[in-house]
Amino acid sequence: MPNLKNPMAPQELLVAGAALKVGIFDALRDKPTSLEDLASNLSMDRRALWTVMEALISLGYVNRNGETLKVTPETNDLFFNEDSENYLGNSLIHTFNVIKAWTHLPEILKSGQPYKYERDQQDIKGFMSAMKKTAKEIAQQLVTISLDGLPEKARVLDLGGGPLNYARPFADAGAEVTVQDIPEVCAIMEPTLLPGEKINFVPGDFTEEVFPGQFDLVFLGNICHIYGEEENILLFKRVHDSLQKGGRIAILDFVRGISPRAELFGVNMLANTKTGGTWTLDQYTNWLKAAGFSQVKMHDIDGRQIITATRGA
Repeated sequence: MPNLKNPMAPQELLVAGAALKVGIFDALRDKPTSLEDLASNLSMDRRALWTVMEALISLGYVNRNGETLKVTPETNDLFFNEDSENYLGNSLIHTFNVIKAWTHLPEILKSGQPYKYERDQQDIKGFMSAMKKTAKEIAQQLVTISLDGLPEKARVLDLGGGPLNYARPFADAGAEVTVQDIPEVCAIMEPTLLPGEKINFVPGDFTEEVFPGQFDLVFLGNICHIYGEEENILLFKRVHDSLQKGGRIAILDFVRGISPRAELFGVNMLANTKTGGTWTLDQYTNWLKAAGFSQVKMHDIDGRQIITATRGA
């Protein structure tokens, strides 16, 4: 049976992640088929596909009946059944990409520069799936903390919130939500809005401009670890200008020295960003004050932290 939770089996994770990324599991789920037809349909080398397929069969991801290949029930639960307790979905693609970047740490330690690669549509879907998986555990607590004391129909700007993992819970709580994200993400996610959902998409790069408005709350979920001191202070200043007086900024991240995951996650930022990392509460406090915020507070939720601060006059 597939077992991606075994830390002693990186080869299994990599072969399954590669198969998911190139569409093998999707193809076999939609239409069980032969190796030859699969190679033709996916434009793959037959020898390479046969070698990987034999491994997937031995690991329990694929069944072979005569010449016909199809995914096993366990694989269906892992990648397609969102009701399964074992469901991973496309988040495995994100894990695959993270590992790929980490294998370049020896060079990164010398150059100080992140691993470079071009993200395709599968990578974007994998990233959004990974964010959705982790958000489920904390979304309701996060929304309660972030909206506490704000107007009943608070105006919320969710920066980088295209996956809707927090935008939807904010909207369910009665907020009027605006999501600012890059055009590619908006194009994928805007059609998924349900009838009546009070969520407005605004395509745009928040590192260049934060959507202007008189918001009650600007939410930054898993953003600040991508950037260093200079970029975060500039971002906080832009957020400050988009808030009405008394408005709030809420930051979700791993705070170094508090979250048990922060230090190791910092390595991920080293491997994937130019200036990113995980930051201490003192650093966040100083940066927020430099941007004009006050009343900095921190809340802990399941090993993650929410930092809030208030805009003054």
